[in-house]
Amino acid sequence: MKVLILVILAGAALTLLLTYLGRLFFPKKNEVEEPIREPLEECCGAHEVCETDLLIKMSEEIIYYEDEDLDAYKNFEENDYNDDQIDEFREVLYSLKEKEIEPWIRSLELRSIILPSTIKSEVVFMLVK
Repeated sequence: MKVLILVILAGAALTLLLTYLGRLFFPKKNEVEEPIREPLEECCGAHEVCETDLLIKMSEEIIYYEDEDLDAYKNFEENDYNDDQIDEFREVLYSLKEKEIEPWIRSLELRSIILPSTIKSEVVFMLVK
């Protein structure tokens, strides 16, 4: 009887050991850890959606680009702006570096500021270049 109990315990221990080693050396596809990717300085253009775009969209941090005055336009609609107000947006837009445009747009979104329709078309033109 004691021998039977020892055989069962040894079998259970061997099963646990083999299961552990199997998972260690042969992980399932859904258990494989993705490598942490460092954000790219600039997109290489080979991706349909750049990895930096995804990082920007995930960011909830509001970054100001010397555009604190634009907070006055919170909750405006895109067609509610007059020419002087549109020029304020344009002044900030054209002072930005190319890689700062998308984070600036994200910052405006987080601040509930909608771009004027004319500025939207200019931004699209600048990003498509």
